[in-house]
Amino acid sequence: MRFVDTMIFIKWGQATPTEAAQNEELSLCGYILSKIRDGEEALTSTITKDEALIWFSRYQASRLADFIRSLTALTSMTITEPTLEDELEATQLYGQYSLGISDLINLSIMKRQGINQIYTTDKGFEKVPTIKRTFEELEKEPEYNRFVAQLKSRR
Repeated sequence: MRFVDTMIFIKWGQATPTEAAQNEELSLCGYILSKIRDGEEALTSTITKDEALIWFSRYQASRLADFIRSLTALTSMTITEPTLEDELEATQLYGQYSLGISDLINLSIMKRQGINQIYTTDKGFEKVPTIKRTFEELEKEPEYNRFVAQLKSRR
């Protein structure tokens, strides 16, 4: 199981199929969410969900409802709440890594849940020795090429 970070939702949610077909970062975000839609178990947090929701409300309010509907369609993804212990641990980690407090809380959630991989565009997670950042290497998966081909056919 992997944790899904905020920018995966934001980058995919703001992209058109044409943009995503032409931009590897955008298409990888969509591919990750398609893997989860197709049954891969994943975890995210209410912090992540709320950060994305706030971003859409500020910059693409027309996509707010689409974002929430897409979350409900991802039935193999669990959305969990941070505990006060997660938040306390995050304050103790603050300054150790080039990550903001939300990311550190999510890191604490991952530790509590026994998750050591994260889907993210944020390279700051690469400095955390107990976490594997999973992103660019997904382009080597045969299913990724099929996903991009589908995007191109929708243009």
